[in-house]
Amino acid sequence: MKSESKMSVAESLEADEELVQYMPYMLQDLWALGSSADQIVQIFESLTFPKNNNCVLDLACGKGAVSVKLAKEFGYSITGVDAMPEFIDDANRYAKSYHVENLCKFIVDDILIYTKKINSFHAVILASLGGIFGNNIQTINTLRNQVARGGYIIIDDGYLKSKSSSNRKGYENYSNYRETKRELSSAGDKIIKEVSTTEFNKIINDEYLKNINKRCDELINKHPDKRDSLLKYIDLQKEECKYLEKELEGVIWVIQKK
Repeated sequence: MKSESKMSVAESLEADEELVQYMPYMLQDLWALGSSADQIVQIFESLTFPKNNNCVLDLACGKGAVSVKLAKEFGYSITGVDAMPEFIDDANRYAKSYHVENLCKFIVDDILIYTKKINSFHAVILASLGGIFGNNIQTINTLRNQVARGGYIIIDDGYLKSKSSSNRKGYENYSNYRETKRELSSAGDKIIKEVSTTEFNKIINDEYLKNINKRCDELINKHPDKRDSLLKYIDLQKEECKYLEKELEGVIWVIQKK
């Protein structure tokens, strides 16, 4: 993995670069890596797709939970992109086990690089990636270049419950509800649906912490020299989940490109 891609993966997984190599082991029990996969799939039931464009782009698709479920449920043609080869291997295995391998194309690539080219998918998904593309305006401008006119942009993220800004690392670009809506519609696109994920996210986070705690203990036994780094990572993840529960309102935004 290239150093810039490794840095991007570390940022998205909120881990030090030295721990990136252990992430597939740490996350082996989880298919949907923090995103509200089932809720995203439900949202697609209300979206209209033209017959000549039923193509969906899943950025940072992880192990393909959203991609595979969309292909299985609706027969959509899916392109999933993720920088972790191990996750892409898992995504291909899931696609095969769900008999949708003919509908799913999974690519190993850094989404920061992949999105430099303009595409014309009918929908693009960015789930649980925070500010990887920058602030909300930079994010929406990047994503809208991936969809055709009239296409959908689905962002699984959130906004600050009460504060207007945050100094916490990784959340510097977050703002309150009103400002977030303004930023996401700054290019003239229409927000057509908002789905709360706050309660669902708590369940996801509890499961996430339980599983990575178990795998962290196993890794410490195998790699005692990484003990301090691994324990630090677990502590940071616990702190992160507490922050999310206290300060952020989770939401899936569905935006239609003008």
